[in-house]
Amino acid sequence: MITGWTGKRLVVDLSAQKARVEEIPMKDLHAYLGGRGLNAKFFFDAVASSASSASDHPVVFGVGPLAGTLAPCSGWTSIAAISPNPDSPKYVQASLPGHWGSQLKFAGFDQLVMQGKSAGPIYLAIEDGKVRFEDARHVWGADTSETTIRLHEEKEGREAEVLCIGPAGENGVLFANVTHRFSWTADHVGLGYVLGSKNLKAIVLRGATPVTLHNPDRFLELCRSLREQISRNPHAAGLKEKGTFSWLGVNGGGLGIRNFSETSERNFEEKWATDYLKKYHAGREGCFSCPIHCGRISEASDLYFGGVHLESAWSLGPRLGILDWEKTLRLYRACQLQGLDPSSVGSLISWIMDCHERGILSHEDLGSSGCHWGDEQAALRWIEQIVRGDEGQKAFRQGGLHAARAMGKGLEQVPHLEGMDLPVRDPRSSVEYALGRALFPVEWDYLQSFIHPTQSVPSPKRQGPEGNGVLERVTSVERLKILADMNSLCPLVVARLPMISVSHVAELLSTATGLSEDLTSLKTKVSHALTTETSLVKVLGGKSEKADLLPCRFFKDAWERDHLEKKVSEYDPSRDHHCFQNEETGS
Repeated sequence: MITGWTGKRLVVDLSAQKARVEEIPMKDLHAYLGGRGLNAKFFFDAVASSASSASDHPVVFGVGPLAGTLAPCSGWTSIAAISPNPDSPKYVQASLPGHWGSQLKFAGFDQLVMQGKSAGPIYLAIEDGKVRFEDARHVWGADTSETTIRLHEEKEGREAEVLCIGPAGENGVLFANVTHRFSWTADHVGLGYVLGSKNLKAIVLRGATPVTLHNPDRFLELCRSLREQISRNPHAAGLKEKGTFSWLGVNGGGLGIRNFSETSERNFEEKWATDYLKKYHAGREGCFSCPIHCGRISEASDLYFGGVHLESAWSLGPRLGILDWEKTLRLYRACQLQGLDPSSVGSLISWIMDCHERGILSHEDLGSSGCHWGDEQAALRWIEQIVRGDEGQKAFRQGGLHAARAMGKGLEQVPHLEGMDLPVRDPRSSVEYALGRALFPVEWDYLQSFIHPTQSVPSPKRQGPEGNGVLERVTSVERLKILADMNSLCPLVVARLPMISVSHVAELLSTATGLSEDLTSLKTKVSHALTTETSLVKVLGGKSEKADLLPCRFFKDAWERDHLEKKVSEYDPSRDHHCFQNEETGS
């Protein structure tokens, strides 16, 4: 009897409104485990490079053998798609925190594949293996909160897990995201745009099938031990108290202010975080089976909402020259309701403000009275105009790089890395961070901005990418992130912070599935997944126009930029380097 996995894949054809269940070959489960690895294998086997539009490509949701179990921090879902961004690698993947993936497992599936395009707005209802295609015209145009509430009411119970898009995804905004439980999101890679192009408003899951385990007694014992270990970990204590804001000041500063024209200092970061935690922090939220609960619930203007984390808040705060938390939270709430990635919105609007302040973009270019640093009302207008698709603003709906090219202005001011919006950490503050973004382009994980002090080299001005094994260290940490994604585990506790070691992951897998997992076998499986992703990037291509590794303004001179690009181009992260640096700590 299969244990750990369900061994089943649900394939949904939206065009024909039909669904079928496939058996996942055991050799694929053994080789790729699940989640991110299994998604890459599916795309490698099934996707032709000739498909021409987002609606033609599948979207694949995958979970690992630990999803739906008591394994600590096992609530994550991997989502793979073909990026709608013509400047990015075509194959991309995102990690979704929360509870949705566990419900997919309870519904009887390790993987869900969405193909085709519905003739009209629909949502998908999956309950204990049964699939229904429901009319979504009554929620088409509704924001993410209204959609979630109305679908909960229709399903007569909040135990159903809803994943939905907002008006941004419906209206074809390239950086629209998907939202789950009002606040958990998968950002950066345009998943909201992709689901909107398929006329798919939401996926509602409900299941009651428990996960079968190979050795349930030993598995439960191990889970209890790991939860106790995590509860004693000082990093977990920091996350419980402050969430991801606990990272501020750890690396002595390094977040971009006003479109990276300035870089934050430690004291500034700490004061900014303290203001939030004292005045606006109203509670905690956590993923499935999480003993930490690092998610923050915020209160502003008599409204309570979750999902605010370091990157989203900084993107709509200091990145725009806004230091008032009330203004930042209003901007965040607007993005959340519309189904927009707040980091990408902050990237775009900070570019607009920067170019307007410099005189690069005029009032006529912007079709407005201006957009100056710190202008919350101007930012709110831009959010509304982008979602609504006002004439004259359509170029901005694909992000700053596309807008700069379309207008022939401000290209050097766009904060991007190989065509994708740059998250909040200044790449000049950490060699590891800059290289991690360059070497692993198929994902866009906000946790990648967080560099633990034991992993960090302070500045590329003092330390080149070839020194002290920096490239190998970056590869090691990102391979651990892949291991987490293959097993539905939180990247923070496996890759970013030393809480769950590779040995612990191996024992959890062994007791759940009956396989004899160890460091060597997991190293091989991670290599399979990474090699498959690298092959997909090469086969599917992307980047319709040449985009530099980073804009020139991030380098002291042309030699520094060319030197870094040469090192990155020569280094193959899928090769068998030191796979996991410190096996005992998992970091």
